[in-house]
This record gives sequence, C-alpha cells and structure tokens, in this order.
Amino acid sequence: MASVNIHCPRCQSAQVYRHGQNPKGHDRFRCRDCHRVFQLTYTYEARKPGIKELITEMAFNGAGVRDTARTLKMMSNGVSLWQ
Repeated sequence: MASVNIHCPRCQSAQVYRHGQNPKGHDRFRCRDCHRVFQLTYTYEARKPGIKELITEMAFNGAGVRDTARTLKMMSNGVSLWQ
C-alpha cells in the first residue's frame, strides 16, 4: 500500500491525522497544529477553490443566479451564497 504525504491547506503542516468521514464516505483530516478539518476531495461545488471568483465574474458580466448555477453545474442556493 502506498503512503501519501498530506499537508494542511491552511498552515502547510504535515502533522495531520484522519478525522472520520463525511456523509458521502470521503475521508476527513484534522491538522494537529491549527486544528483545521479538511478533505482531499470536495463534493460541495460552492466550496471548491476558485468558484467564488467565477461566480463574481459571471455576475459582473450580467449572468443571473440560475444561469450561473447551470453553467457551473451547481445548485442555485450555492451560487446565491457568493452574490
């Protein structure tokens, strides 16, 4: 079995341990230094890196909430979080 070095996305610490699973079964991890809980894979589209910038850019270009949600393949309530 191959081991993977996991680092905290907030503080870049390698002091990370497994902290259970989310409802979809993906592993969650917790940093021993900053106590941040994170996942390696995210299924919640509105929290993926770069989504906020895409939503903001589409809003400035005149796209509505439903059009933005359809384009980014996410729910409209996730889009309205950032507008």
